[in-house]
Amino acid sequence: MAHQLRWILTLLVVAECSAQVLLPYEQFDTDGIPPAVYRQRRERLVSAHTARSLILLLSADVRNRQNDVDYEYRQNSNLLYLTGCTQPRCALLLIPGGIEWEGKQTTELFFIEQRNPSSEVWTGVTMGPEEAERLLQLSPALEYAMLRVVLDSLLPTRDTLYIASGLPTASVPLPIIGGRLNVEQILRDSLQKRFPHVVIRSGLRTLAAMREVKDEHELRLLRKAIEITLDAFEQVLRNAKPGMHEYEIEALMEYHFRRAGAEDVGYPSIVGSGYNSCILHYQHNRRPTRAGDMVLADCGAEYHGYTADITRTFPITGRFTPEQRTLYLLVLEAQDSAIAAAQVGAPFSATHRAAQAVIARGLQQLGIIESPADVRRYFPHGTSHYLGLDVHDAGTYGPLKAGTVITVEPGIYIPPGSPCDQRWWNIGIRIEDDILVTERGPVNLSARLPRHPDAIEQLMQAAADALRK
Repeated sequence: MAHQLRWILTLLVVAECSAQVLLPYEQFDTDGIPPAVYRQRRERLVSAHTARSLILLLSADVRNRQNDVDYEYRQNSNLLYLTGCTQPRCALLLIPGGIEWEGKQTTELFFIEQRNPSSEVWTGVTMGPEEAERLLQLSPALEYAMLRVVLDSLLPTRDTLYIASGLPTASVPLPIIGGRLNVEQILRDSLQKRFPHVVIRSGLRTLAAMREVKDEHELRLLRKAIEITLDAFEQVLRNAKPGMHEYEIEALMEYHFRRAGAEDVGYPSIVGSGYNSCILHYQHNRRPTRAGDMVLADCGAEYHGYTADITRTFPITGRFTPEQRTLYLLVLEAQDSAIAAAQVGAPFSATHRAAQAVIARGLQQLGIIESPADVRRYFPHGTSHYLGLDVHDAGTYGPLKAGTVITVEPGIYIPPGSPCDQRWWNIGIRIEDDILVTERGPVNLSARLPRHPDAIEQLMQAAADALRK
């Protein structure tokens, strides 16, 4: 009881002090994107729209985990791309026609909650309007509660409102009544009722096209995320052995992510062994590995918002069986063909067509499928997607452009019970790398991580030999 009382008194003292003194907001990472770059992006987006339009970007909502515990916060990628702000409860309003605010012309207003000393006792020092103006150069920055007032004053003279981020949570399921509460539709209906002349649009193709092509700052952060991921994969290959649980491999991977400075994973880590390697987005990661298993690890570190996305498949014993090697080499050939197809001006689908042709031919020659049309049974997903602030990043899906980063990730998955010889069952293989499209041809940003089965075996066996000495 005495201990609890001391703790409560200490907390009250801290709260009382905090109510009078705001601690300075500090930026501990100095290798982010400069504020001037974010401003240039906003100016480019504004210049692409008419004077009678408005563009609204909302922060991601805080997701509740249970009771009074929330999930770790991650900003909406569109808002992060244009501001660099990582806090919840903020919004960006872009005004292509411009307005006069406190005697100055501006085409943007940023809204963020005022700092609350009492809350900062619990959740840490935050950024308010003053810090947003000083550190992010988002000026003018206003109290978040003013967003509706400002919108209501501007919409009567505008004809289009783009809600570029969509809503933080577009709809909420209502299982008891068997329906969904469509939050986005409620917002649209409310705005249309008050401003019937305004066209409300959710998509913003210009912003997607901007995010599709990475600038030098984005490529620097992407390379950092990829390098962190490659180092972690190497540690996994050196330390994996039969009997390890999938979660042990996941833990080893993510430990090295965090130790190298990654703030998070870009997506839940996939570590599937045995028959789990045949499940495309397997995430339970509880099974113990056994001798003879293939392990498919699809993981990516997130660094300053940018994520890697890399997959390697390896034998837990450090040696491929003949069947595993045969299918692995087929996937590797398909990946090489797909990477070569990632040329400027090529259709986005070029990589998939190249990979699919190789796998279809190979599976037919092995007698696993009867005709090329059956290839989707064992290769059911696409080969590429954009990569950046999101693991499935924004883009136009038009011809490939220089500066675009895509994944190339063909795979073969043969679960038990498949209509083929049982010797192929329980083999799931995916090889995935992150490819930068350039005028000089594709550049594999994750190339230093072994892909060939001989190189994987050599790395794993060398580590095993070192342990035995």
